[in-house]
Amino acid sequence: MTLRVHRAEKVRHFVLRASDGEILPGAVMDALRKEGVSCGWLRASGVLADVSLRAYDAETGGLGSAHVLAGPVQALAVDGWLGMVDGVLSGSLRAVLARETDLGLETLAGEIESARAVALEMLVTAFDDLAIGRALDGAAGIWMFGPSPDRALTARRPTAADAASQNPAWSAALEASVDADRTPAPRARPAQQTRAAAMPVRPARPGIDLDAPVPEAGDIIDHFAFGRCDVLKSDGDRLHLKVHKDGRIREIALEMLRVTRIPGDDELSRRFKLERRI
Repeated sequence: MTLRVHRAEKVRHFVLRASDGEILPGAVMDALRKEGVSCGWLRASGVLADVSLRAYDAETGGLGSAHVLAGPVQALAVDGWLGMVDGVLSGSLRAVLARETDLGLETLAGEIESARAVALEMLVTAFDDLAIGRALDGAAGIWMFGPSPDRALTARRPTAADAASQNPAWSAALEASVDADRTPAPRARPAQQTRAAAMPVRPARPGIDLDAPVPEAGDIIDHFAFGRCDVLKSDGDRLHLKVHKDGRIREIALEMLRVTRIPGDDELSRRFKLERRI
């Protein structure tokens, strides 16, 4: 089989800096849509926090379950293809992440579903004379640039709502949330869930206090980054939260957080304070 070559003659370059608190990849896609980018490549490095990461699962032939990495991690390398899906700019952010733990240096890799930028610098190369879309590769099970131009490239100007409804691979990231009632993918099997759960996690410092109170559904928390939140669901070591200030749904892990009960008279709606462990 002969490799197909796409040659670009019209190229633009963009240098972007993500500010603290901006949610990826939604913030990046919004900025590039305003610049009229429809095809290109992105490279980035910096520091991210609360990264939802998915790794390839060879048994199912696709990406496995998402794992939320609480706290900051260094993004050593982030890159990905940008293309159109049904007239909407889409892309993927594949990353190599690192952080220091009590057991030494820990390196993680996978596809970023969502993340909060602490400080991230990006270089985007836009290919203005190419019309190559993105598609789910049937053999590889991941999203890649398609073998043919995207027919809907010039249909109309895309909106954020279009992206959420027409590009399942990025809908969660564009909404910067995690569905509190997300159901497992149809291809997922118990073996996949067991193996995915074995991904290394950062050891808690100085350790998880088993006697510490655990917020439950209906409780209210004050999160160090998200502010006031309602607890929608509690899985013991993970919480599904609804953030008051923007209404978004977030999933967090308690292993790196200090949970403190805030005294009050209302036992039906308890309050907690969640802080980083030092």
